Amino acid sequence: MRVRFTPEALGHISGIQFYIEVHSPDVATRIVHRIWAQTERLADFPDIGHGGVVFGTREWAVPDLPYLIVYEVNQARNELIILGVFHGAQSR
Repeated sequence: MRVRFTPEALGHISGIQFYIEVHSPDVATRIVHRIWAQTERLADFPDIGHGGVVFGTREWAVPDLPYLIVYEVNQARNELIILGVFHGAQSR
Protein backbone atom coordinates (compact mmCIF):
# COMPACT_ATOMS: atom_id res chain seq x y z
CA MET A 1 0.00 0.00 0.00
CA ARG A 2 1.29 3.44 -0.93
CA VAL A 3 1.63 6.05 1.84
CA ARG A 4 0.61 9.64 1.21
CA PHE A 5 0.91 12.51 3.69
CA THR A 6 -1.43 15.47 3.83
CA PRO A 7 0.27 18.87 4.07
CA GLU A 8 -1.08 19.10 7.63
CA ALA A 9 0.57 15.82 8.61
CA LEU A 10 3.90 16.93 7.15
CA GLY A 11 3.55 20.17 9.11
CA HIS A 12 2.91 18.22 12.30
CA ILE A 13 6.05 16.15 11.81
CA SER A 14 8.10 19.26 11.06
CA GLY A 15 6.71 20.91 14.19
CA ILE A 16 7.64 17.91 16.33
CA GLN A 17 11.16 17.96 14.96
CA PHE A 18 11.51 21.73 15.43
CA TYR A 19 10.23 21.59 19.02
CA ILE A 20 12.57 18.78 20.08
CA GLU A 21 15.54 20.06 18.06
CA VAL A 22 15.82 23.10 20.33
CA HIS A 23 16.81 20.76 23.16
CA SER A 24 18.48 17.91 21.28
CA PRO A 25 18.95 17.69 17.50
CA ASP A 26 19.98 14.02 17.71
CA VAL A 27 16.88 13.04 19.66
CA ALA A 28 14.68 15.00 17.26
CA THR A 29 16.12 13.12 14.30
CA ARG A 30 15.65 9.74 15.99
CA ILE A 31 12.03 10.49 16.92
CA VAL A 32 11.13 11.69 13.43
CA HIS A 33 12.74 8.58 11.92
CA ARG A 34 10.67 6.41 14.24
CA ILE A 35 7.48 8.20 13.21
CA TRP A 36 8.35 7.67 9.52
CA ALA A 37 9.12 3.99 10.20
CA GLN A 38 5.72 3.53 11.80
CA THR A 39 3.97 5.02 8.77
CA GLU A 40 5.77 2.43 6.64
CA ARG A 41 4.63 -0.28 9.04
CA LEU A 42 1.06 0.96 8.67
CA ALA A 43 1.38 0.63 4.89
CA ASP A 44 2.14 -3.07 5.38
CA PHE A 45 -0.47 -3.59 8.12
CA PRO A 46 -3.15 -0.87 7.77
CA ASP A 47 -5.58 -2.60 10.15
CA ILE A 48 -3.28 -2.60 13.19
CA GLY A 49 -4.59 0.75 14.33
CA HIS A 50 -7.92 1.23 16.07
CA GLY A 51 -10.95 3.23 15.00
CA GLY A 52 -10.33 6.95 15.23
CA VAL A 53 -12.27 9.70 16.94
CA VAL A 54 -13.50 10.87 13.53
CA PHE A 55 -15.58 8.35 11.59
CA GLY A 56 -13.58 6.64 8.83
CA THR A 57 -10.20 7.33 10.39
CA ARG A 58 -7.84 5.05 12.25
CA GLU A 59 -5.22 5.78 14.90
CA TRP A 60 -1.92 4.14 15.75
CA ALA A 61 0.22 4.98 18.77
CA VAL A 62 3.93 5.12 17.98
CA PRO A 63 5.42 2.47 20.30
CA ASP A 64 7.31 3.91 23.28
CA LEU A 65 6.65 7.50 22.18
CA PRO A 66 3.75 9.79 23.08
CA TYR A 67 2.69 10.31 19.44
CA LEU A 68 -0.45 9.19 17.67
CA ILE A 69 -0.65 8.78 13.90
CA VAL A 70 -4.12 9.48 12.50
CA TYR A 71 -4.78 7.98 9.08
CA GLU A 72 -7.36 6.68 6.69
CA VAL A 73 -7.22 3.82 4.23
CA ASN A 74 -8.40 4.13 0.65
CA GLN A 75 -8.64 0.51 -0.53
CA ALA A 76 -9.77 1.48 -4.02
CA ARG A 77 -6.55 3.44 -4.59
CA ASN A 78 -4.41 1.08 -2.47
CA GLU A 79 -3.41 4.12 -0.45
CA LEU A 80 -2.86 4.92 3.21
CA ILE A 81 -3.27 8.63 3.90
CA ILE A 82 -1.55 10.11 6.94
CA LEU A 83 -3.86 12.87 8.18
CA GLY A 84 -1.92 14.00 11.21
CA VAL A 85 0.59 13.18 13.93
CA PHE A 86 -0.35 14.37 17.41
CA HIS A 87 1.17 14.28 20.85
CA GLY A 88 -0.98 12.10 23.10
CA ALA A 89 -1.71 15.04 25.44
CA GLN A 90 -2.70 17.29 22.52
CA SER A 91 -6.34 17.79 21.65
CA ARG A 92 -7.24 16.83 18.11
